[in-house]
Amino acid sequence: MAIVKCKGTKLQHTVSASLVDIAQTLSLEHSGSGSETFESTTLDGGTFKTFAQTGYSNPGTVAAEIFYDPALAGHQAITDLVSTPADNAMKLIYADTAATNQSFTSAGVEFGVTVAMADGLKASITYTVDGDPGWPT
Repeated sequence: MAIVKCKGTKLQHTVSASLVDIAQTLSLEHSGSGSETFESTTLDGGTFKTFAQTGYSNPGTVAAEIFYDPALAGHQAITDLVSTPADNAMKLIYADTAATNQSFTSAGVEFGVTVAMADGLKASITYTVDGDPGWPT
């Protein structure tokens, strides 16, 4: 079992029909996916609540923190998705020796900027994953 380093991990998004790295990325997070359940406890059941599968799964979100450059075309492409919503093909490439990747489509994006003393201009981005989150298997 290997410990996979984070340095070199990339998040890519589609700009002009090509996947390109999101520049100046500081951190990435996939909120995780989860299978959906419903409570199936009945009045005549035992002490513990029971749950059953619905057959659906939630794909989660992918979030990133970046040093933001408002003049950078790649960063402008992200904010363009806020003003003109569109699906966006994306890929998360891990820094393991196999360059394992996770391809998915984002259906929505949230974008916020942080301006603070003694720090660089930063932005936080959250993508809503649409459909299969592309977990490596």
